[in-house]
Amino acid sequence: HEGTASTLQRQLWANWAWSSFEGPPPIQQASANTVESFGQQQALQSRDNGRRYNYEEEEEEVVEPVPGRRYNNAGQEDDQPLPDEPDAEDGFEDPVPAAEELGYDGFRDDAEQEEVVDPDSLEGGEDIVSEVEEEEDDDLPRREDDLALEEVPEEMRESVEGNMELKRILSTDSMTVSGTSKRRRQNSDDSLQTPKQPLEGAKAEVTVKWRLENDVASRYVLESAEMEDVERLLELNWMPARHEGQKSAAEQISERLIRQRETKCPPGTGVDVVLAFKHRSKLGAEEEKTLRELCHKDLRHVITHYDGTRPIDDLLNEAGMVMPEEDKTTDAAPQKPGLKALSRFNRLELIDPIADALVVGDANLTFSTLLAQHREGLGHVGRIVATTFETIETLRERYPEIDSTVKDLEDKSAEVLHNVDCTRLAVDPRFLGMTGKFGAVYYNFPHAGVVKGFFDGHPFVRWRHENLMHLFFRALRCFVKPDGTVKVSSNSNATGVRFSDIMMAASSNEFLHVETVPFLEWQLRTYRRSYGDRRDERRRPDDGDIYRSQRAHSDMVYCFRYAPTGSTPPKSTIRYPPSKTDLLTSNEGRFKGLSEAARRRQIEDLWNLFLTYVQGSMLDENGMGRAINADVLPDAAAAVR
Repeated sequence: HEGTASTLQRQLWANWAWSSFEGPPPIQQASANTVESFGQQQALQSRDNGRRYNYEEEEEEVVEPVPGRRYNNAGQEDDQPLPDEPDAEDGFEDPVPAAEELGYDGFRDDAEQEEVVDPDSLEGGEDIVSEVEEEEDDDLPRREDDLALEEVPEEMRESVEGNMELKRILSTDSMTVSGTSKRRRQNSDDSLQTPKQPLEGAKAEVTVKWRLENDVASRYVLESAEMEDVERLLELNWMPARHEGQKSAAEQISERLIRQRETKCPPGTGVDVVLAFKHRSKLGAEEEKTLRELCHKDLRHVITHYDGTRPIDDLLNEAGMVMPEEDKTTDAAPQKPGLKALSRFNRLELIDPIADALVVGDANLTFSTLLAQHREGLGHVGRIVATTFETIETLRERYPEIDSTVKDLEDKSAEVLHNVDCTRLAVDPRFLGMTGKFGAVYYNFPHAGVVKGFFDGHPFVRWRHENLMHLFFRALRCFVKPDGTVKVSSNSNATGVRFSDIMMAASSNEFLHVETVPFLEWQLRTYRRSYGDRRDERRRPDDGDIYRSQRAHSDMVYCFRYAPTGSTPPKSTIRYPPSKTDLLTSNEGRFKGLSEAARRRQIEDLWNLFLTYVQGSMLDENGMGRAINADVLPDAAAAVR
């Protein structure tokens, strides 16, 4: 890499990168003067919202919950028996044991929450409406120390529009005893009723064909679907099964539509550099064959300069006249087989040695520690900004070693930030001045949190996982430098954050998919993974506790490169939640068999959870909501950080 090491060091790095995946390179440091000077300038202490933490203070005693018993939000034992959870029909299990039923009430956020009203106490015809205070349209979902919208640099405001839009929807929806608005019930004129607009085209046709005219959950799925995907289902003559024990019609339709969209993506399993380039450039089989036979120098030249305006043959002729530069790691081993040489870079994590690196959602900070050791061994001088979604107090409850881990990171000139929401970086005052600073970003096993009574793939809750990826990549546009890399680890069989969510969110924000590397081949695979929730207080995944349906060979590292074109990207893709009326009139998930009063109470609690989700806040000590930036993967096997 330019400007960081001698010619001898660069050659040794090149030889190491070519010959082996294992172990650190033989040169452990860059110029001592360079590192010492950089360390003096960049030595930073961990900070959180401007407050410095004393990492030596004693932990409070944590009372171990007893398996098989339920506890309320005050930590007191509840006499109520636990409901039995159905077995997952897709082979995935609920990641939170029944003894840890997750409560939604009893918490408060810095932003005003809506009050949960017992419908049994209401007089006939009275509304249950949100008490969230009305805000101006340009107000953001707020939490402590967030910047107000007018304080956000103008070029970054677009990156938080998705959160604003979701907040408006969740703050204005209301529910009445009859399932219609109070205004509608007060007016007896049927002509003033305003039902949902009827479905059109193929969406209306399949609703009638499948006899789902009164299925509000299926309607919710079809409303948000692309018309071409629904038309394809008609062509295939597919329809949801109605056999007892199957998933609901809405779940089956949602799954089928997602798989239909995924045919437009590269596969979720390993994808090499040439196949990824072929897919995004829409090349044919003959061109792919030619690329696979090129040497490293020529293949890199073609991939770097191809823009669709010139044929590949012209670029190949041009590549033959280009001489490699000896002081660039990217030009190492120029005559070696191109595909093998390029594959080394993402596996061995040979990133920009000068640029900063950002890690998000790293609950126990072991990945950040491994990355710091890796960069130190390569002689990098770029700093690491390691972030957790949780507060330091929550981390101390779950990870007794966290203070020591933070100190180790700080000793390596890393900066540690807690309570960071990776979808809302633009309103976090600690990220002011970091525009375009990051040359590498890491997010391991993203997940938007567990909702009790619903599997991750259920459409009533899956919108959160999809939005998480779209808002994450949109937020990164302001902070990643051109040609910077982003790596998102996930399981190829995940049904929460699916591989296609990652791919499509990256593509719509000008992050090019360059390769999918099997996790077990990645240099940074050996960090100590975690569940990312309160289960970590009692056990860790590497203690032998794994999810039953996931295997390590299905874990992938999806690799992207930021390639901004200078034009304004399309508006962020935001999947809307179901309305309260949809939840009230459906018979899905946790609402099956409930009385209307019980259903209303649970809907209000669930709505509070959704509202807190868009505010990027912790929910309660029970660990329910921490996973908005957690890299747990509860619906697929080794799905742990």
